[in-house]
Amino acid sequence: MAVVRNHLVRFLTGPGTPSRIAPQTSWEWKERFPELSHLLGAYFHQDFSHEYSSHKEALDDYISGVSPDDLRCVTQEIRDFLGLGESDQQLKEAAATLGLRVAPPRGVRLRQWLVDVQGIIAHHVQG
Repeated sequence: MAVVRNHLVRFLTGPGTPSRIAPQTSWEWKERFPELSHLLGAYFHQDFSHEYSSHKEALDDYISGVSPDDLRCVTQEIRDFLGLGESDQQLKEAAATLGLRVAPPRGVRLRQWLVDVQGIIAHHVQG
């Protein structure tokens, strides 16, 4: 019991290092990246063009509608998501699993767009 207790205490008090292994199922992706799933699925969905005139407008709507803690969380999740080292095709499939249903702005690759989104949100959090 003492061994298990020590493991539980470490797990609950310390922010573990995120796994470098990509999730395998839709549930695992959404469980591991809940705020990124919210951002992509709720703001960059199949009806995106009916609600927003641009990617910037959708991102601004997201930023204005969530807490600063959620903004910090999504910046970390984007960093972890991109850190999985997935190929561009795997990244596209993973983003679709998280709810992304629109292409990034014209002329911008998905990986770069996510880096840009992360930077915009981080800048907003910093003030």
